[in-house]
Amino acid sequence: MRRVVEQRSSGIVGVVLLTWLLVGLSGCETLERTIKGNPQTAIGAGAGGAAGALIGGLAGSTKGAIIGGLSGVLVGGVIGAFLDRQERTREATVANVAYSDDQGNLVRIEGVDINPPMVRPGETVNVNVQYAVITPRGTAPVLVREIRQIYHQGELVGNPVLEIERPDGTYWSTLPVTLPATAEPGRYDVVVGIEMDGTLDRWQTRFTVEPR
Repeated sequence: MRRVVEQRSSGIVGVVLLTWLLVGLSGCETLERTIKGNPQTAIGAGAGGAAGALIGGLAGSTKGAIIGGLSGVLVGGVIGAFLDRQERTREATVANVAYSDDQGNLVRIEGVDINPPMVRPGETVNVNVQYAVITPRGTAPVLVREIRQIYHQGELVGNPVLEIERPDGTYWSTLPVTLPATAEPGRYDVVVGIEMDGTLDRWQTRFTVEPR
């Protein structure tokens, strides 16, 4: 996994911003950042399969909802219970990223981990992400969308999105996905996006499904 140049855009970004990201992927993994995107890009396309469920007990008293599901070769799989924790307070996050109010809204993915990176049909893969969100005033929780899009051979086959209100800070979260017994072997590309009030950061990685 490697970083590429950060991109900034003040114009309108289409709803397909994330869905076309993996078209024409080469063999190497990359990280791409897009700032000041369209907030609607966090919804994505292709939601279906497993229904979302209301969840609670996240980062204290906050609550969130998982929308979207699995489709295509992942139909029959299960999106598990979401888990998270707050890694840093707003003050610690501000110091860690050298933030100043004139930067406006800040969304920064610090790392994405797929565990395990190689699975078999019927097994569970955990999509983990650590990220920071900061607003200039930081006086109230803001709506954050955690996007996890899974592609197989260029087709979107998973689109779970967590919508949750969070105070400024740094968070770690994981979403387990249990693959169906019929999941096709091969490479699955994963695009993780964090969107807050029109500001979007994204990270690309992958996992492999081995033959049974």
